[in-house]
Amino acid sequence: MQQMPTFISILKRRNTDFNQGFTLIELLVAIAITGIIITLTGSGLFVLMNANQRSHSETTDRLEIEQALAFISDEIKMSRQIAIDLPSELVNIANFTASGSRSTQPILILHPATSSKLTVPIIYYLADPPNQSVWLGPKVIYRWGPTLLQNGNYSDGKGKDITQPLANAEIEYYNEVLIDRISDQSPTPNLDCDPSYDPIPTTTPKSGFYACIAPDRKSVKLWIEKQPNSSGQSQSINALVVTRSN
Repeated sequence: MQQMPTFISILKRRNTDFNQGFTLIELLVAIAITGIIITLTGSGLFVLMNANQRSHSETTDRLEIEQALAFISDEIKMSRQIAIDLPSELVNIANFTASGSRSTQPILILHPATSSKLTVPIIYYLADPPNQSVWLGPKVIYRWGPTLLQNGNYSDGKGKDITQPLANAEIEYYNEVLIDRISDQSPTPNLDCDPSYDPIPTTTPKSGFYACIAPDRKSVKLWIEKQPNSSGQSQSINALVVTRSN
């Protein structure tokens, strides 16, 4: 008669099986599965981080060109007239000295409104970024003009509102970078001006800062295009702006 296994013998058998551990094949399979899981998880995390970085970069670039266009638009609205014959206009602005190392291209020359108390135009132009600076190329948009106060009026350079009677000091003009990474050759299509409008600049190919000025010199259509960095896509924006001052 066969003897039934006792409780102690069962425990001994299980302990013996446990002490024997996994076989080499089982360990290799487990390591392979773990490696596949880690690889897939790491790849997914890498793709997610790249997508997040690209989205953040594009959002930042979009915000920058929107702010730049809004600033220029506000100053156009405060102006009396927009110049068309830029070379002749520049000859008459004796104090203007462009920044940037070379290839200066004026785009907008704004004649201030009489109420602003300014007598010298404000200039927006394309040029190379300043040497040894944080600004990136291929081009940057410069603004040559007086500083603006929080109330929207111009400063004399010493923090005084030039519309106030006591502000009789000479008004200082400065070159400041408005936005960088502007395309030197814009790939954006459909930048041709209306036949009655004057293109600025008149040369081709068109750059990332481009203007079409109406015959009455009271309205202008602007384009700004910012080149992408290592991640993301180029960002472009345009708007029609009309002067509102006399």
